[in-house]
Amino acid sequence: MEESNTLKLLLEKVGKYHPLYGGGLATHLPMVLIALRELNAPNNKLHSVFEESVKGLEVVDGLDKIEPVKTIEQALGDISYYKSYLKFFNIELELYGTDTVLKKTLPILVSGIAASAFHALIRLAYAIEANCKSEIAIALAYWCVEYQAFELNSAPCDEKLESILVRLSPLGEEHQFSPGLIVSRMNEIGDVLKQNKCVIQPETLSLTQLRNFALESFYHNDDFTLLHTVTGCHAFSSILPYLEEKEVALKELWKAILVACLSTGIRFENKSIKGVESSGDFAPLVAYAIKSNDSHVIKLVYSCLCEYQKRNDPLYHLVAQRAVEES
Repeated sequence: MEESNTLKLLLEKVGKYHPLYGGGLATHLPMVLIALRELNAPNNKLHSVFEESVKGLEVVDGLDKIEPVKTIEQALGDISYYKSYLKFFNIELELYGTDTVLKKTLPILVSGIAASAFHALIRLAYAIEANCKSEIAIALAYWCVEYQAFELNSAPCDEKLESILVRLSPLGEEHQFSPGLIVSRMNEIGDVLKQNKCVIQPETLSLTQLRNFALESFYHNDDFTLLHTVTGCHAFSSILPYLEEKEVALKELWKAILVACLSTGIRFENKSIKGVESSGDFAPLVAYAIKSNDSHVIKLVYSCLCEYQKRNDPLYHLVAQRAVEES
């Protein structure tokens, strides 16, 4: 009981801070706290992470003086409306409860699933897992103001995901990206895909296909952006039960993953993976993650552990082990 209370109290404190800092960077604090608790980290670790991570974050105040948005669609993608969205979702969750709000909201937001380089999706998934209403409100507000949609060609093609990426890879390789965050690079390459009317959607699509694609792409290319597609797929499984039109949601996730891959500028090739083996022993990786101060290592180890326990895919162990060894 004391352990769950510690997490709950710290998450309530996290709720006083803006989800972004330093010109558009996402705070990982709530996700790290939840991941550490799930990895059985001691309370003193959670407290130390909180104290260190809140430095430099912006306090959100004056919410009582703010008018909530009238509809979810009112100001999607406008960061200046964060407080208005936060107040809106606080009210909605209090009146109607988590399930109803998520089932009403997520079909609207799913087309902007790339929000903040998947961080809004991931934050919401962790909030759902922790069953923390204040965190759910923050994540939904965050998703709204960082909403990032890609209006791409919806025509289907008879290709596998890997082949689609290889075909389009030159667009990312040859594009001269402007300096900026991942979201800016994704916007740029998304515009290129739109202008060229690129065909990007496979005839059939499943979450298993997307999971495998993201995992294998990250395994072949140890890239920071691709890491987020792996943790993003893990997060997506938490919101999928609240979406009736699952095929539509999967297509939106694929668009976001494809754009994220191309935004790296990496040359992607069709590479097969054969005879991969691992010990599957996560104990030393979990022990390392608990001691680590690297939020991405902590979250990746946690996501990979969860996915490995469900799917027994050795690649999850290998990419988690690589992250630990390189940190």
